[in-house]
Amino acid sequence: MVEFKIQLDESVVQTFGYKQVENYLQDFVKKMLLKAAAQDVLEDLKTIDLQNDKEWQTARHLAWQQEKHKYLITQ
Repeated sequence: MVEFKIQLDESVVQTFGYKQVENYLQDFVKKMLLKAAAQDVLEDLKTIDLQNDKEWQTARHLAWQQEKHKYLITQ
């Protein structure tokens, strides 16, 4: 783990309170990590060709067979 030391104007801490500033910074870091993970997923998706993936086609077909009764109107 890396420790960061930052300097804030004292008025910021006085205005919002130490705990609120601390929570904001923790939330900000969590969002940065989530964004980085999402970017990794997007990069991975660029290399996946679901149109030509036989396993994906089979899984999709089986899922449709299992769930189609929820979407088709029978008369």
